[in-house]
Amino acid sequence: MKKTVLWGIGAFLLLLTISGWAGYSRYEPEPPKLELIVDQKSVVIEPMTFSLQKWGRAAAADTYSEPAALVKEDTPVSINTSENFKLTFEDAPESVKYYLWDINTGKLAYKDLNGYPLNLKNSNVASGDYAMEIRAKWANGYVFYNIRIVAYNNKK
Repeated sequence: MKKTVLWGIGAFLLLLTISGWAGYSRYEPEPPKLELIVDQKSVVIEPMTFSLQKWGRAAAADTYSEPAALVKEDTPVSINTSENFKLTFEDAPESVKYYLWDINTGKLAYKDLNGYPLNLKNSNVASGDYAMEIRAKWANGYVFYNIRIVAYNNKK
């Protein structure tokens, strides 16, 4: 009777270890979701480039193109530079930097825009069509998000 119980417990622990290892070996860290909220409308921004580590596992993706080229065919989101818009991360990052790339030329128009939340009016951003690159950093890695925006100034 005692041997059967010990064999049963041993088999259960072995099965638990094997299933735990199988789950761990398939695990890959995923980038946190990012949402842009403008005029009470929500737009999900997909990650483009990232490098993350968690529980001894790593995941990475790299896009080999400029942000303006990546989002040139996307439908732009209109943002009034005099109003606030909100970026909501699934997990709050340690730091966030923003870059605006001119869609037509592909050149960097505004660099190192800081702030969370970002205020385009304080950064003196001119009206135009841009690729916004959002670089977020966490303790376990970083993620670059890109979205096409049309900035305009229409004071109410």
